Amino acid sequence: MTTAFIVLALALILIFAGPTLLYICVGYADYMLERRRHLLAVKHAVRRRSDER
Repeated sequence: MTTAFIVLALALILIFAGPTLLYICVGYADYMLERRRHLLAVKHAVRRRSDER
């Protein structure tokens, strides 16, 4: 009975928090992609600057 209660509680949490969790995951993925793009831009800028010398 306890296991069924725990499973039911987790299912309800996932149902009600699903959109929020999805929003958080998508937002984090977007943040990581933007950060990666920024780091690549900095890397290329440093490479171009070192080529000028």
